[in-house]
Amino acid sequence: MLGALLVFLLFVQGGQGMLYLIGRTDTERNLIVNTLGRKWELTFTTLVTFGGAFFASFPLFYSTSFGGAFYVWMLILLVFVIQAVAYEFRRKPSNFLGEKTYNWFLLINGVLGAFLLGTAVATLFTGAPFTVDRANFGNLEGFNTISRWSTSWYGLDALADPRNILLGLAVLFLSRVLGLLYFMNSIDDETIFARSRRYLKWNAGLFLLFFLLCFRRFFRLLYLFSLSYFFCLFYLFCIVSSWFFLIFFRRRICFTTVILLKEFDQSRLTKC
Repeated sequence: MLGALLVFLLFVQGGQGMLYLIGRTDTERNLIVNTLGRKWELTFTTLVTFGGAFFASFPLFYSTSFGGAFYVWMLILLVFVIQAVAYEFRRKPSNFLGEKTYNWFLLINGVLGAFLLGTAVATLFTGAPFTVDRANFGNLEGFNTISRWSTSWYGLDALADPRNILLGLAVLFLSRVLGLLYFMNSIDDETIFARSRRYLKWNAGLFLLFFLLCFRRFFRLLYLFSLSYFFCLFYLFCIVSSWFFLIFFRRRICFTTVILLKEFDQSRLTKC
């Protein structure tokens, strides 16, 4: 559940990754950053909570992975730290690096943050190169390490597995789809709405492509072809239905909400 919530909240990273594609002027980019700036802490907090739940669920893999796959996890931490720094100092008067530098920090976090998280989580499906020797529990000589990382790449070897890269790309483009939908429903600007709608089609198509390729390989290991494609088609149906609903009924929903609020205010005045 926390993993699903974390992916849902990656719309912040998806929006940051589209900063220069959707925002063509400084005013539009400031509007996008101000919109995302009210939500970025939710993603950071959920990431920490996800790490705690990950430790509670898989303590041996968690401890071995964070010690052995050191480079990958530190790189993930770094890209999220520069996100916090960018939101804090981007518009400060004494900003000596310049606003453009912090915009690039947000862009790096938007691309690498989602991709690396997807790649790291993919190792739960594809496996990780570490060994376990539970006999060391009874070692009386003080050597009681029961698991160790078996490569000297410290986690960077995960990027050599195409299955991990596929899931990383799927999470990246899914975050972009969520970010574009957030722009369309939160920013009252026709230009940004039109650009978001245009880029939504391409990013949704790329997400489905990598998602299907990724889980076709994963479920081949589990001999569940039909089940995997059923879930993929169901997910495709949900995305397409949500997209059509948001596009064609957005103004009608807003109009209905305004009417209901007016009726509610009138009823309160009548009772008073």
